Amino acid sequence: MRPATSVARRRWAPPADPTRSQRGTVLAPTLFILIILLTLVLSLFEFAAHEANLVTHSVQRSQALYLAEAGLARGETWIEAHEEPPEAEGLLVPFGAHPVQCDDGTYQVWISPDSGNGSSWRHVYTITCEAQVGGERRRLEADVQSQVFSDFLYFTDSERMPGVGGPLWFCSSDVIDGPLFTNDQISIFGDPTFRSAVLSAYGGPGDNNVNHNAAFLYYNGSPTSHLESAGAHNAPHDNPTFDEDYALGGPWVDYPALRDVFVMREMARDGGISLAGNFDFVLARTDEDTGLPRYGYVSYNKPGVGWIDVDLSTINGVIFVNGGITVQGVLDGQLTLASNGTIEIVDDVTYLGSNENGLLPDCDDLLGLIAGTDIVVASNEPNQSDCVVHATMVALDNSFSVSNWNVGTPRGDLTVWGSIIQSFRGSVGTGWASDDGEVHILTG
Repeated sequence: MRPATSVARRRWAPPADPTRSQRGTVLAPTLFILIILLTLVLSLFEFAAHEANLVTHSVQRSQALYLAEAGLARGETWIEAHEEPPEAEGLLVPFGAHPVQCDDGTYQVWISPDSGNGSSWRHVYTITCEAQVGGERRRLEADVQSQVFSDFLYFTDSERMPGVGGPLWFCSSDVIDGPLFTNDQISIFGDPTFRSAVLSAYGGPGDNNVNHNAAFLYYNGSPTSHLESAGAHNAPHDNPTFDEDYALGGPWVDYPALRDVFVMREMARDGGISLAGNFDFVLARTDEDTGLPRYGYVSYNKPGVGWIDVDLSTINGVIFVNGGITVQGVLDGQLTLASNGTIEIVDDVTYLGSNENGLLPDCDDLLGLIAGTDIVVASNEPNQSDCVVHATMVALDNSFSVSNWNVGTPRGDLTVWGSIIQSFRGSVGTGWASDDGEVHILTG
């Protein structure tokens, strides 16, 4: 017998396709890369949208801030537009109870008067503005205070003449019948009289000199041994009279700048009179035909033309001169004379509604003299025997003073009904003090 034999059967299989094999190998990583790319693209779109949203919010936030700042400025302008500081016990809403639309945003302004406004010469207000642009809201607050210089009979930034190191003194013959304020120290020699509030910022929070003390400077009977004291007197040498309270080391008040005089020029061009050159002004000039004063008129002498008479009722009450001014006469009405140079008072300047004792109760006359440099009482023939001035006087870049204050012989009394506002205190005369504290005038 034959042995059994096993036979291995082969099964047929098609030959391998190398292309198909490589295609499958590449597809998986390709899909993976595409998924990553799609993810990156989607992330970029999401990032771009987020960045665009951030930019939009940033722009809107900045716009809301600018709008809030503009609202504060408008609120401050609203306060400044009042001839007298606005009085109110509650909240003021100057632009309405509803938000004001401005381009793509809105804003609303509230003004809160300080509770002490009714009992103080200084008026303080808190201005609040809330602005919204899109979804961004900004809220700003600012405290402002009034600086009505005509509220003072006497105001100085410095109690020293330019170039003069020593102080100028309030002496026994001085009577200050109205509020007094200075950013400097008040120097007292003898027994002056202060009939209203006396305020000084010397040594106060706005004074940058740490060596300044909130105190008077008393002459103390000696040209070399003056005394600083916050006391109301320095007996037996100096005994001032304070009819009302005084306050030392108070808030600083910024003095207006020379450029502020040019605000008057714009007002003069808008309904007033604007001139260039040096002019003489006479209030109520005598009429050549009738011999009577032209009350209610201001007249000025134009070189080469002669006198021009202006009815005050026909202008807005402002005359600006790019040059120097002389002034004299009697005012019947309201007038502001402004110059970027010097104003010289060549004779009495008074109100029709007054007498030898000052202003009458029903007087509605008002004169403002605003000089870019000095206001000077001339040393001329009319002023050799007294000089009376009714005006609010502002010497922006220097002083109110008397010409030749330190030479000659005494020229009488200088009487001012109104106010003196000056950057530096100017001199009006010299004198000496006897043992009893009486000051004897030598010049001016």
